[in-house]
Amino acid sequence: MKDLFIIGAGGFGRELLSYALDIMKTDECGWVVKGFIDDNLNALAGFNTGYHVLGSVINHSVDKEALYICAIGDGKKRLTIGREFLGNGAQFINLIHPTARIRERVKMGIGNIFCPHSGSSPDVTIGDFVLVNCRSGFGHDCMIGSGCTLSGGCDVTGNCKLGEGVFLGSKAVITPGRKIGDYAKIAAGAVVFTHVKAGKTMYGNPAMVLK
Repeated sequence: MKDLFIIGAGGFGRELLSYALDIMKTDECGWVVKGFIDDNLNALAGFNTGYHVLGSVINHSVDKEALYICAIGDGKKRLTIGREFLGNGAQFINLIHPTARIRERVKMGIGNIFCPHSGSSPDVTIGDFVLVNCRSGFGHDCMIGSGCTLSGGCDVTGNCKLGEGVFLGSKAVITPGRKIGDYAKIAAGAVVFTHVKAGKTMYGNPAMVLK
C-alpha cells in the first residue's frame, strides 16, 4: 500500500481529500492518504480533517515510492508544480471519483482529477493535470490540453479542442467543434459559438471577447 500526498491544502485540497476517502471506501486503489504538502503550514488550522500539512511544496523532497495528486485550483500553477515534481521523479495518479463516468477509448495522461458526477464520452484525449469539477464533462472526440480547468456544471460538447491551461467558469458551454486557444478563459455561464484565440477572455451568451 503506497502513501498518497495531496499537494495543496486549501479549499479544493480539502474537497479532494473527501473524494480520495470515498475512493478508499469503495475501491482497492493501492494507496492511502498520507497528508498534505502546502507552503502555508497552517492551511488546515480550524479544519478537523484528520490529516496534516506535512511540509512545504518548495522544500519537499520527492518520495519516489509514494504517489501524488495536485489539488491546486489554478491551472497554470497546478501544471507548473506538477511538472516540477515530475522532473524530480514524482509519480502522479489520476484521481477519479466513484460516481464519475469515463467511457470507452478515453486516452488520459497523469495527475487528472474527475470530481463527483463528472465524466467523459468515448474517444476523448486528455493531457496531464486536468481538473474536471462536479457535473462537468467532455463530449465525444474532444482533445483536452494539459492544465485545463472545468468548474462545476460545464459542458464541452463533441469534437472540441481545448489548448493548454484553458479555464471554464461554472456552467460554461463550448458548442461542437470549437477550438479554444492556450490559457483562454471562459466566464461562468458563457456559451461559446466561435473559435477562441489564445489568452482571450470570453463572457456572455453568445460569448464575446472581454475588452
